[in-house]
Amino acid sequence: MATQTMHTEAIAAARAGDRARARELFTRLLRADSANAEYWVWMSSVVNSERESIYCLESALKLDPTNRAALRGLVILGARRPEQADLSAASRVPRRLVAAVATGPSIGRKFDWRLMVGSIIGLVLVALVGTILVSVIRPRGYAPAPTLRPASETATGVPTQTTPTFTPIPASTRILRTPILAELAGTPLIEFVVSTPTPTPVLGVTPHPGIEAYSAGVAAFIRGDYEETLRLMEQALEMDPELADAHYLRGEAYRMLDQPGNAVAAYGLAISINPDYAPPYLGRGLVVLENDPEGDLPEDISRALERDPLLLEAYLTMADYFTPRHLWIPMGQALQAGLDAGLTTPILFIRLSEAQFYRGEYEAALENGIEGSASDATIVEGYLAIGQAYVELESFNTAIWPLGTYVAYRPEDHRGLTFLARAQLGIGDVDLAMETLNRALAANDRYAPAYLARGQAYLLQGEHQTALEEFGNARRYGPQSFDLSFFTGRAQYLLGNYGAALRSVNQAMNEVADRRDTADCYALRALIYESTTPPLLGDAIINWEWVIGMPEARPEMRALADAHLANLQPGEPTRTPSRTPTPSRTPSRTPSRTATLGAGSPTPTSVAAPTWTPTSGPTPTATRTPTPTVGGTHTPTRTEPVGS
Repeated sequence: MATQTMHTEAIAAARAGDRARARELFTRLLRADSANAEYWVWMSSVVNSERESIYCLESALKLDPTNRAALRGLVILGARRPEQADLSAASRVPRRLVAAVATGPSIGRKFDWRLMVGSIIGLVLVALVGTILVSVIRPRGYAPAPTLRPASETATGVPTQTTPTFTPIPASTRILRTPILAELAGTPLIEFVVSTPTPTPVLGVTPHPGIEAYSAGVAAFIRGDYEETLRLMEQALEMDPELADAHYLRGEAYRMLDQPGNAVAAYGLAISINPDYAPPYLGRGLVVLENDPEGDLPEDISRALERDPLLLEAYLTMADYFTPRHLWIPMGQALQAGLDAGLTTPILFIRLSEAQFYRGEYEAALENGIEGSASDATIVEGYLAIGQAYVELESFNTAIWPLGTYVAYRPEDHRGLTFLARAQLGIGDVDLAMETLNRALAANDRYAPAYLARGQAYLLQGEHQTALEEFGNARRYGPQSFDLSFFTGRAQYLLGNYGAALRSVNQAMNEVADRRDTADCYALRALIYESTTPPLLGDAIINWEWVIGMPEARPEMRALADAHLANLQPGEPTRTPSRTPTPSRTPSRTPSRTATLGAGSPTPTSVAAPTWTPTSGPTPTATRTPTPTVGGTHTPTRTEPVGS
């Protein structure tokens, strides 16, 4: 449908009250031209909620700051109280139009009917849109528009389940987008972002203007009519049997129809005609993968890239092969090769971010996630790439909005829900995090990171035994990790099970990959030593001194160590140990880190508690004499305990 015809039909549908049809047509028009303010104004009158109407009008106003219809609509909706200058600008007809309408034709000049008609049409349009807005929107209180705010703004308030508060990413990240609320998730992302869609060409197609059957066959392939594609390509090959791309498209049609033998034969013919033509190698490799998904990566994928280093689909095929196998290093190498070859496709950056994230390269993952998502804001996975990287970098407040947008469009994705819950834990909203984790486990009741995060939430709520059970579930369904060992030790300590707590923290020391985590382990171990019967104060002092001697230790851990040493060694200056112990093993870290705080504390630290004194359970002071014991008489030494 031509744009003008579609526009006319859309307006007619809106006037006739067929809002669904009008909305569909204006959506298509906006996909073609999102910079058309008039489209946004009309769209505001046919969407389903006030928030969507306000968003559309704000979008129109950004494109045309003096758009009278948009300003009037926002005032009607209660979303704006424009300054007097704005009101005057909105209500004033340009002087040249006033002159043309009010005075009529001047002597000696021809009457300008176009200006007069234009002014009348403009006034009618304003009145019509205002009437439609009033008639289709319920008369109740109106929330502010979710506008594209400057990146320097900071969201306020505590997020709720359905309307989370989002903090925009800083300006340096180049992302200036509106966070999408859950109730708006039914609206395509393209309506909320500035995007210039470009049609995706069919791979391997070469124009053959003189062969009508070929062009018709390509059109049939695009619309998914593969039987018709085969028939038309056969006709094209009757006219020119040497059309390698026609043979390739036959192969693609056969592959889509699940006829692998015919597909391979067609790809082979294309290759025999043109051995340097890359797409049939890729197609043949895809057939092999589809029929043997557990096999090796077919050599044909590499052959395709040798012939065309810019063949995006080949790089993405390799990424899809490596992802379920958790082969993050070769996946990252393959995607980086695509970028090095000159590809700048947004999805390539986002997939590379995924590989880097699971390799523990969080800064690089964030950088590439931002690059890809900023280039194409309609790729939903880009929001997950950004959000999960922010969580691992402990920028929890910043992680809320991209993860909130992601789960709005992927509400059953247990991964996205778990990362969102970890961000919510990081900003201290334990109740909301618990709700989100329950949703994650309802979607996948065998997802270990969700159990781990829920255990941490229970720790913060003082339910230490329940937390320990959740950590058991995490161990049942997932691999051992530093976080799992550390928080299991924390739960055991809070329950008074000091022997089990010490074993768990020593296990965590064998899995640590971060010097800050090492300091956290020393602090927890010192608390355990203080709490045993009899208290192992010498070992506690040594561990506290190790915390102080580590520049990487979190400030709150160093402050805690100072306080305990002052209590254990009254009148003595804090000693700096002559050596700083290092863990015996430093493996690459599993990205399952979850924000955890001290009981009742909203400070967003990653593991360590600002205060280690729980609201219930053992009190870690040197004077306490608990009942549980580690066992045996212990003589403290300067040798670091086993497992560190």
